[in-house]
Order: sequence, then C-alpha cells, then structure tokens
Amino acid sequence: MGLGDFFKNIFGKKTCAFCGGECGMLSRTKIKGDEYICSKCDDMCSFHIQKYRFTKDELRGHMEYMKRSDRIYKEVILPNIQKHERYPSATNRQGIEFFDDFGMFRIIDGSKDNKEQYPKELFRYDQVASYEPYIEESEETDENGKTRTVFGEGGIRITLVGGRDDTTTMRKGLRAHPYITEEITVCFATNDREKEDYLKYAENAIHHFNYIFGVNDDQKGLFSFGMSTKEKRDLKAAVAFTKTAFDAVKVAKDGGEISEEKKAEIMENMNAIDDAQTGGLAKYTRAADAAEAKIN
Repeated sequence: MGLGDFFKNIFGKKTCAFCGGECGMLSRTKIKGDEYICSKCDDMCSFHIQKYRFTKDELRGHMEYMKRSDRIYKEVILPNIQKHERYPSATNRQGIEFFDDFGMFRIIDGSKDNKEQYPKELFRYDQVASYEPYIEESEETDENGKTRTVFGEGGIRITLVGGRDDTTTMRKGLRAHPYITEEITVCFATNDREKEDYLKYAENAIHHFNYIFGVNDDQKGLFSFGMSTKEKRDLKAAVAFTKTAFDAVKVAKDGGEISEEKKAEIMENMNAIDDAQTGGLAKYTRAADAAEAKIN
C-alpha cells in the first residue's frame, strides 16, 4: 500500500454498513470486520456500548433490540404510567427515571433525548449487578502555595449483569443484559455550583435502588414491634410453600383436573416463594416480563 492509499484509507470517505451512505472521518465509527457505521445510524444504538466490539449482524440485532425498547417505553409505559420517580426532575445533563410498575428504569441524557432518531433505552431492574455513588475531585495549588480540593464531577456508577458474568455467584433472580458489559456512568454534576444538587440527587437515586433491591428490608423502625418487610415476605413464602406442597400431594393422590381458580392460587404461591428467594426482586421481573410481552 502506497502512502497515498494509506492516507486515503484513514481520511477518505467510507460507506456506512447499514444505510449505505457516505461517512467522513469525523462522522463514523469503525466496527468489527473492517466496516463502518455513520453517526446517524450510530444514534440508533445505545451510547453505552462500544461499537467496535460488534459485527454488522450483531449491531443490526442490537438496533432491533433498541427499537423494541423504544416501543415498550412509548406504547406500554407512557400510556399506562401512574407514578414514577425521576432524579433530577428536570435536567439538561443526565439523570435516572424509575418505572417501578414496569420493573424498569431509564437513563436520561440531554444530549440524546432531543434527537428524534435516538430510541428510548430501558433497563430492567433484574439486570443490575451493582450501583454506587461516585465523585471525582482533584487538588489544585494556588500561587501562594495553598492547596484546595476542586470538584470535578459526580453521579452514580451502575454495573449490569453482562454476558461474561457468572450469575451463579450473584444474587438470585438476576439476568444478563444482552449487549452491555461496560460500567455505566450517570453524571449529575460537573462543577461546584451543581455539587450540592448532585449530592441530593445521587442520594435519592441510591435510596430508590436500595428500595428496589430490599437493602433495608430486614430493619425495623425505632418504635416498631411488628415484623420487618423481610420477615413478612419470608413468612408469606413459608405459608405458600406449605399450601403448594399440600396441593401437589392432593392432586397426585386424587388425580383429576385442576381448576383455573386453583391454578391461579398456586401461581400466586409460587410468586410469593420467588419474592422471598430474590429479596423482593422477582415482582419487578414479573412486571418487566409483562411489559415486554405486550410488544410483539
């Protein structure tokens, strides 16, 4: 390859593997197989994935996944939403929107949400492996030799269950995300002026995640003498297990058909057992499954 061909290969226009249009050096991303995706088609993908890790066929499948996510948001969640939490309530930067009734959340991003072609990306609660607040600071020294701490940015880091993770060592009930393996950073603030709000938003978002995952379900109030949320859930599961075992023995002994009412009762008991085994997470899994089932 001559020098001219070398520079042409780097700086010359390429053809997008998806739309067939030309894309210049600053409006394209190289993917596996020595192919390229233009910026417009790139906007149809999650901005949380590294496109260079995927082949054309894999990215095409991912785009369909994103389209389906967008439809769930627009056709299932928005028309039926009763209550949801959003931190912050309005932002030009980033934030998190929780949809508990549907077992999902969305990361708000001001730079993407205003693009018509960018699909609304949803994440299931049962895809979250871990979450934690983060803050980046640096030390600066002035001309008098005094050192001060400078706030850089802060927010929340979320790690999803990836395809390479061993779910057998994780909390029961988790599911792997089909595409995202990288850590997700949700930035609430980037300067001192926003720092105070960041602390509030990050704390509220972490508190909501803790609620979803039952982090404090084993605790009681200072003057509470009843059972904790976890104790109530475990007791309900124990009763449900006994009832289900009794029904199984009865059916095996007597034979015959099970009524629809009895089937519904058995399913409710199985759900109670799943809730106890997953620390309450299973009810959000059922909600997410129901939402996804409404989109063909």
